[in-house]
Amino acid sequence: MSRVATVGSGLATGRAEPRTGSLARFRAPLLATLLAIPNAHWIIQIEKVRDGPYPSTISLFMNALLWLVVLLVGNQVLGRWLPRWKLSPAELLLIYTMLSITTAMAGMDFTPVLVQMIAHPTYYAREGVVDPQVLQHLPSQLINTDYEALRAYFVGNSTLYRWEHIRAWLTPVAYWMVFIALLWWVMLCVVSLVRRAWTESERLAFPLVELPLQMVEPSGRLWRAPLMWAGFAVAGGINLLNGLHYWFPTIPEIPVKHQDLAPFMPDRPWNAVQWLPISFYPFVIGIGYLMPLDLVFSCWFFYLFWKGQLVLSAAWGWDITPEFPYIREQGIGAYLGIGLFLLFARHGVVRQVLTQLRSGTESQVAEAIPPRIAVWGLLAGIAGLVIFLVLFGMRFSVALAAIALYLVIALVITRIRAEFGAPVHDQHFSGPDHILTRLTGMQGYTGRELAMINFFYWFNRAYRSHPMPFALEGLKMAQATRTPLPTFAVWMLWAGLWGALLAFWAYLHNAYRYGAGAEFFQGQLFGMEAYNRLTNWLTLPQEAHRGAQTATVFGALVAGGLMWLRGQFYGFPLHPIGFAISGSWAMNLVWFPLALAWGIKLAIIRYGGLPLYRRLLPFFLGLILGEAVVGMGWSLIGVAANIPAYSFWGQ
Repeated sequence: MSRVATVGSGLATGRAEPRTGSLARFRAPLLATLLAIPNAHWIIQIEKVRDGPYPSTISLFMNALLWLVVLLVGNQVLGRWLPRWKLSPAELLLIYTMLSITTAMAGMDFTPVLVQMIAHPTYYAREGVVDPQVLQHLPSQLINTDYEALRAYFVGNSTLYRWEHIRAWLTPVAYWMVFIALLWWVMLCVVSLVRRAWTESERLAFPLVELPLQMVEPSGRLWRAPLMWAGFAVAGGINLLNGLHYWFPTIPEIPVKHQDLAPFMPDRPWNAVQWLPISFYPFVIGIGYLMPLDLVFSCWFFYLFWKGQLVLSAAWGWDITPEFPYIREQGIGAYLGIGLFLLFARHGVVRQVLTQLRSGTESQVAEAIPPRIAVWGLLAGIAGLVIFLVLFGMRFSVALAAIALYLVIALVITRIRAEFGAPVHDQHFSGPDHILTRLTGMQGYTGRELAMINFFYWFNRAYRSHPMPFALEGLKMAQATRTPLPTFAVWMLWAGLWGALLAFWAYLHNAYRYGAGAEFFQGQLFGMEAYNRLTNWLTLPQEAHRGAQTATVFGALVAGGLMWLRGQFYGFPLHPIGFAISGSWAMNLVWFPLALAWGIKLAIIRYGGLPLYRRLLPFFLGLILGEAVVGMGWSLIGVAANIPAYSFWGQ
């Protein structure tokens, strides 16, 4: 069922995209570049200074959707008064893609974590919180060593725009921008290499591009659909009422955020579930409706499967072993197993890349980055990342292994988004830093190597705001509007670099004003986590964990077994990706609305077939839009007026 292809075919007509050449006039990239500035400030304000909402932890960024709505409204005004200035669908989608990428760079699990890691050690070593011995293992170029500048950063009531403050940050930011640029370039090369296989050969569904594509369709069919406005009214009405309740408690609310059921199971072994929340987030139901039935089923089924493991372990006394049954490591094994399959299967990435390299010049020109350039660019980018790490104290083999592991995980996350559009994909504490230290032990590493492995924490703590999937989704939308792929690629490259710089600026601007250790809600937690971990590594280095190793292998075997079963039995309902992602923290928040979406979609398809599914689709798109416009609208009011406001997603 390729619903996105249907939408894309409508946009790809001459009527839908009369002026693809208009992108060359730079107005869309310029507008996106300018909008990224307030967007970065907005994201840092609500996700770090304030207590939510947290749009960058959702796979479909609600702030980017709100920007797209604003642009569409402005487009209608331009179409009436200045029709020559009206933005085309391709331009609107390019702006949406660029804003999504800049949001990812400023999001919960990317550049802001790095800022905390740059700031934390010097200041808190002086304050007696961090062991001063840790500093001797940290490269001085990669952290801020100016205590006075850091004191203003943590305490606040100051400003970034003093030369002594800017100077203190120039060196570490410059070094890390080199690393980010190399990392982002590598991601774009990988995306360009897999694009043809995933979008044209396998024809993956790309559920998460369905809504933006329909929003910009020239006919305006979505905006004229009564069912869309009905869904918008449901989700928007809930958020409007709850937002008013936040300010005026006498107004009733409709509870949709997560409520924990675990207190109702106080006795052993049922209390081993630890946390069992249910929620009714409208936008999750909307996203779940877009997902294939087998993955929606797998998400909530395997979530309960993981909870069942905990209960059975307690019932049989196996939980006497700390962390048993190692759910995180089982998930890591599944990710690695899926990643190896994507790379080396008969129709895997490696074979597809080799096929592209043997193809003629015509097919290469059509790509975002010509395959030969992408391959050599990928190798050069990986080499640059490895050299960066080696120069600061890592052995070549360790650096190469860490980068390779990261790229495998990034590839799987991108595939998850392209094929199934899962609303969350966080996978906390599962990156190369965890794999290398927990599964291989720490005795073989020097103190400097452990410090450099610890730096992987900033882009591997979790993968909620991962930028790589947005690049592939951007190319999919470019293809749907018949826009030259290199045009999107160039501006996506710029968006990543500009977005990272803006993330540094927005975080530091707010930190010097409010104090990262004072009025920030989440100004130093991640830095504290990272350096507490490094201190433990240096003082009590652990051996390889046999139980975690076994669980990782088990997870890979289960994922492989599920892939084999799906190949042997048509319609087998369990998917390995559901097994991989359902043990993560964020699945706690969305498993129940996904189960509701599965039940609704199953009934619709069983009793009404594909025609009824398509007829009702606007209602579920409206659920997402209503949450985006009203839910994110409350956060805009809060930031603009500098007052607390309702958070539709998060705490």
